[in-house]
Amino acid sequence: MRLEDKEYWKSLINMSLSKFLVLRTLDQGPVHGYVLLERLAKFTQGCCTPTYGTIYPILKELLNGKYAKVKLETVDGRRRKVYELTAKGRTAYKGALTAWQEVMPYLNKIVEESR
Repeated sequence: MRLEDKEYWKSLINMSLSKFLVLRTLDQGPVHGYVLLERLAKFTQGCCTPTYGTIYPILKELLNGKYAKVKLETVDGRRRKVYELTAKGRTAYKGALTAWQEVMPYLNKIVEESR
C-alpha cells in the first residue's frame, strides 16, 4: 500500500463502484456478462470500468446472496448465462443508491474545496 500512489486510490474507488455499477446495470434488466461489461464501459466512458476479473466475482457474490438469479439461454448455438436482479437485489440497489446520493454532495464539496 502506497498512499501517495494515485493507482492505489483508484483501485479502492473501483472496488466500491464496481459492485454499485453492476447492481445499477442489472436493475435496468436482465443481461449476460459480456453485454454487462459493454454497458459499464459505455456508461463510465472508460473511467472506473470493471474488468471481467472484477464483475464475475461480483455476479457470483450476488447469486450466492440471492440478490440475483441466472438462467441459461442459447443464442446462435452458444449458451450463456443471463443475470437478473431478484426483489432482494432491487432492494439492495436502492439502498446502495441512497448511500451514494447521501455521500456524493460531501465528496463533491471536498474535491471542489481542494482545487
